Amino acid sequence: MNARLRTALGEVRLRLLDLHKALVEAARREYERVHGRQSEPAFLEVLVKDRDFAWLGALTALIARLDEALEEGDPLQEDWIEQVRRLLTPGMAGGDFNRKYEQLTQQLPEIVVAHGEVVRALRAYRPVTSLQSCGPAAA
Repeated sequence: MNARLRTALGEVRLRLLDLHKALVEAARREYERVHGRQSEPAFLEVLVKDRDFAWLGALTALIARLDEALEEGDPLQEDWIEQVRRLLTPGMAGGDFNRKYEQLTQQLPEIVVAHGEVVRALRAYRPVTSLQSCGPAAA
């Protein structure tokens, strides 16, 4: 696998984990506002089992698949970058995650900051295209 892509995806993964943490913390605050303070084990059970948190599943699954690919040395494709972009673009996938994510990015600055860090990590990876590899004469 392309070492640049592996490095870029490793950084994207870290930023996705930060974003996931910020989203979980925001969801927890919202949940506890209605249901009262929860212990860590009690909230973890709610997070895993309560349908109100199912929207996080799309991001959780993407991170898990990326972890597996990075750990197992599977050939990584550049479409990982596109999958992350699609998931985090409001209105792109149109699922529960996108609706809730768009709402939270409009309400909470910490989500906007975490989103910006993911975007910055995504932009750091620029694939080499055939035109770029041919040099200025090809343009």
